[in-house]
Amino acid sequence: MDTRPSTHYHTLPVKLINAIVRSLNCIGLAKIDLSEAALLAAAREETGLDRFGDESFVPALRALLVAIQSEARLNPFGRIGAKATILGSLKNRLWANACFEAHPEIRQRKIVAPIVVVGLARAGTTRLQRMLAADTRLQHLKAWEGFNPAPRIGQPALGKSARYNEVKKIVGLGRRLNPGADTAHPIDADWAEEEILLINHSFCGLGALAFGQGVHYYNQLLNCDKSAGYRYMRDLMNLVSWSRGDAENKRWVLKTPQHMLDLEQLMNVFPDAKLVFTHRDPLKTVVSTLSLGWHFTVMNTDRPCRASVKDVWLDVCEQMASRSMRARDSIPAAQQLDVYYSDMNNNWDAVVQRVYDFVDMEFTPAAKHSMAQWLAQSKRENRHGGHQYSFEDFGTTREEVDARMKFFRDRYAIPYEDR
Repeated sequence: MDTRPSTHYHTLPVKLINAIVRSLNCIGLAKIDLSEAALLAAAREETGLDRFGDESFVPALRALLVAIQSEARLNPFGRIGAKATILGSLKNRLWANACFEAHPEIRQRKIVAPIVVVGLARAGTTRLQRMLAADTRLQHLKAWEGFNPAPRIGQPALGKSARYNEVKKIVGLGRRLNPGADTAHPIDADWAEEEILLINHSFCGLGALAFGQGVHYYNQLLNCDKSAGYRYMRDLMNLVSWSRGDAENKRWVLKTPQHMLDLEQLMNVFPDAKLVFTHRDPLKTVVSTLSLGWHFTVMNTDRPCRASVKDVWLDVCEQMASRSMRARDSIPAAQQLDVYYSDMNNNWDAVVQRVYDFVDMEFTPAAKHSMAQWLAQSKRENRHGGHQYSFEDFGTTREEVDARMKFFRDRYAIPYEDR
């Protein structure tokens, strides 16, 4: 296992930020207050709003803040990132509540039979979702809307330009500060993105693991009731759709691997959802997931973190597999479709045709053309090609991963890719 301290991998800008903040801290300046009271007060001051409305997020926020203080051992860069992320979510909750109070009809909008791409991380879920998002008959979440879903009442055009430009700046900055994360999961403000960004605003999304890095916090996050977070995700989807002026009956295409952990909560919110499960060899997905988790953690701490990342994210993969298997037994078979990564590689349009047949939509020539254009552009960019990782980096082996995930491979007849 690679046991080098995380400072070995810090980019120059991150090193400079850490050095400057620590120097200022020595003379009593640049203190980063991550207390609940300070964060709530800052959110209210910066928005000019006071009421959060639904406060079901508070226990999850408190658990994260306790973890940051007690076990995360964040460096100054990590503390700055945690504060910005938490404060951004709190501000969006205040703005969202102002919209809900002014327009209570938003929460009453119907989301009918959403198409939900579900699968282990790194199993082709992003590619399938972004292909389907190329069909203009479907609506999807864009990254900028995920980070800043709430219109800002009282600002020109409900603050759309400000919301978009903030995310554009954050994404660009992220590429410079943490290029490895961008290589592992490229993101752009205008691209289709997963709704974990909306779940994160309730502090019960897996995104919180970038800051609450300990195993104790992970177990809390894994086992907490996320029902309120999923209901709030639905409310934010309605808010995004309403602010765009989309028709209420325009169908959503969704995707996030977190749903593998929380299928029961997902189906309680969307009982008519059509679930498309993607499958890929766990020997390919698991170590890639460990690497992705490490990239989102390594800049936030100075200590070696591959061991803790392995302990958390290998368990995430196993929990996703086992929990989804159990949950699927109680979901009608007519609402489930299984597709395979290898088939998408070999004959993507046949796989997509199966998806459209499953969701009772016509796979039109226009949709197929748009998807082919997206695939061609994606292949030209090919940023995934720079994502390098190995089992040895995380102190595991092919044999260990294969043994831990064999129950899932056997259940869905997932082939080995290199045999």
